[in-house]
Amino acid sequence: MVSALKKGRVWIVLVAIAIGSMSFADYYFDISKNIDIFSSLFKEVNTFYVDDVEPSKLMRTCIDGMLKTLDPFTNYYSESQIENARIQQGGKFGGLGVEIEIMNGFPVITSVTEGQPADKNGIKVGDVIKGIDGNPTEKRTKEEINKILIGEPKSKVTLQIERKISLFDTQQKSFLLEREEIQETNVPFFGMVTPDVGLIKLKIFNEHAARDVKHAFDSLKRANPDMKGIVLDLRGNPGGLLTEAVNIVNIFVNKDQLVVTTKGKVEEWNNTFKTQDEPSDAKIPLVIIANSSSASASEIVSGTIQDYDRGVIIGQRTYGKGLVQITRNLSYNTMLKVTTAKYYIPTGRCIQAINYAERNADGSVKHVPDSLKVAFKTINKGRTVFDGGGIDPDLVLPKAEEGKLVEALVAKNYIFDFATTYTILHSSIDDAARFHLTDKDFDDFVAFVKSKDLSYKTESEEKLDALKEASTDEKYFDALKEQYEVIKKKLAHNKELDMAKNKKEILTLLEDEIAGRYYYAYGRVKKGNQNDSEVAKAIELIGNPTEYNELLSAKK
Repeated sequence: MVSALKKGRVWIVLVAIAIGSMSFADYYFDISKNIDIFSSLFKEVNTFYVDDVEPSKLMRTCIDGMLKTLDPFTNYYSESQIENARIQQGGKFGGLGVEIEIMNGFPVITSVTEGQPADKNGIKVGDVIKGIDGNPTEKRTKEEINKILIGEPKSKVTLQIERKISLFDTQQKSFLLEREEIQETNVPFFGMVTPDVGLIKLKIFNEHAARDVKHAFDSLKRANPDMKGIVLDLRGNPGGLLTEAVNIVNIFVNKDQLVVTTKGKVEEWNNTFKTQDEPSDAKIPLVIIANSSSASASEIVSGTIQDYDRGVIIGQRTYGKGLVQITRNLSYNTMLKVTTAKYYIPTGRCIQAINYAERNADGSVKHVPDSLKVAFKTINKGRTVFDGGGIDPDLVLPKAEEGKLVEALVAKNYIFDFATTYTILHSSIDDAARFHLTDKDFDDFVAFVKSKDLSYKTESEEKLDALKEASTDEKYFDALKEQYEVIKKKLAHNKELDMAKNKKEILTLLEDEIAGRYYYAYGRVKKGNQNDSEVAKAIELIGNPTEYNELLSAKK
């Protein structure tokens, strides 16, 4: 009987292996067949299509279309794109320490990094790049300009600059700059936002991000031994290196605690990451601010802190990017970045959005039905948390929405241009935290805008236009035309009051931009924190232990 059972088990195993082998063979036959079909089709199109085709362009379209069916992070890089891809992954490159945007057909310096080549040589925010190494820049794209500005460390580049030197005059200048190896700043700001609450702004998870955050936290704690809490601002942080996320968690979480597991098709590539060291402080109240642009490593940090009930997450639901990519070298010096695994945080939940493509206009995850979510319990307090698309904050805060007027002022660069004019007229300003614009400054801005073309439509006007279109289609507009014109005129008249109604928001944007001109990214963030409702809520939570602890208690 035992012998018969053993024989039966062997037979079952052999059948399973045979079926598996057949399936394996069928799978690879399917691949071979489709590659052959594609190759034949490609040849036929190139041979017989009525117009000449560009084989490289046609193939690139095919590759991009194929990868688009997978996820947004699996990408093909041509030989010319590889260098930029490596820069994005590592964060190090030879550059000048500037950021640009295209304005009126030319690249304009919008940010200068303190102590980098551009700053050391006197390049200023607002400078217009008219030429690079004698070649005109007009009508070049942002990507094209950045590609030219980036190069090997110690290589040189000449910028032909047009600078505004008075309200009416400009000056042409030429700067010979030597590129240096630049690593994007991980922590543009850390400091005390109240006498007993510190804040650390983490911009990206590049190399040494954890070292920079630990230095910031330890410095604040050493200088302020009675510090009652810390705010970690991860808004807009797209992520970066996984190991840096693990080490940042370790600043606040005890040694030997699970942070993240990666799981994929190739089992030997699966990995588990735990904290390795004793924490800097495992008890101090911690509030993390996140939003829909907080992704990947940002979600590992905020999700792990939430899973261990170590701190409170506030803001908006995060992006939902829980995929691991590796790069694979291809023929002819091309490269594939391919998703190989997913991130799973300590409770076992995956932070990846269920649907890769279904997102709102701002990139945030669309509503995920409850039926598609899986509930998990946090490790220490047993709170209910969910997977299905990013990290849901413990306290959801409404997303700040800009009005149509403010959107227009920013889009048309009037905030930026006025700040440039302001710096011409003022050689210095007060410390960023104490700097404020006056009512006269606001009146000057209103006069400045009046001299410009400020055309925009309020939400009411857009809805009125939609009513006109719908009523015209349904043959009702003639009966409504007289009332339509009256309403349209009243809305246009009220628009003149929009500047006064939005004075506070406009002044905030102007002050942030101007502070950045004098005190770089540090000054911009420092000033911005003063008028930030989410930072204010984080400070309030740390100052209110009852509310803080209630958010960390198990939900009934």
